[in-house]
Amino acid sequence: MTIKNQKEYFNNTYENWKETSDEKGIIINKTINMLGISEGQSLLDVASGVGVLYVVLKHMRLSNYVALDISENMLKELKSLHPEAKTICDDFNKEILLKDKFDYIVIFNSIPHFENLDAVFSNARRHLNIGGIFAIVHSKTRNGLKEHHKSIGYNLGREAIPNNHTLNELVKKYEFKEDIILDDDFFYFSCKR
Repeated sequence: MTIKNQKEYFNNTYENWKETSDEKGIIINKTINMLGISEGQSLLDVASGVGVLYVVLKHMRLSNYVALDISENMLKELKSLHPEAKTICDDFNKEILLKDKFDYIVIFNSIPHFENLDAVFSNARRHLNIGGIFAIVHSKTRNGLKEHHKSIGYNLGREAIPNNHTLNELVKKYEFKEDIILDDDFFYFSCKR
């Protein structure tokens, strides 16, 4: 299986992404704690899908939460479940301009769908407040995701989660600092503007 058109694929399969396992919920809570997200802060949820992060974040009284996704149908579903959530339909895989800056930009469980990591890091830098944190998190480890993709016959033709060298080079190129990479129980990467 390959995905030729990301937008079309997610518009057609949005209903498959509604369920959040207990394991994902635990990882989302761990991620929020590791990042230090708290009341009054702002967050851009990149490739938000139907809002799996928002289910936890909505109780945190953030000053600004925005869900950004390439799929209109994913965002319509998110809005039907959480009408109060702000949404933007755009492609973080390309250079974009948003009116807001954020304390946190998080990509959860979606990094395999981003091919243009330069655009991803450039967008993150442009839309983070100084001192803001950019995070890439996946509920599976690199090896776990590789095995999962193999079991379903999905082939990206590249690494689903970028290797440490690639991430470190992007951190340097886009002048981030304090990067952390963990790949134990799940994959976690963060860096600071």
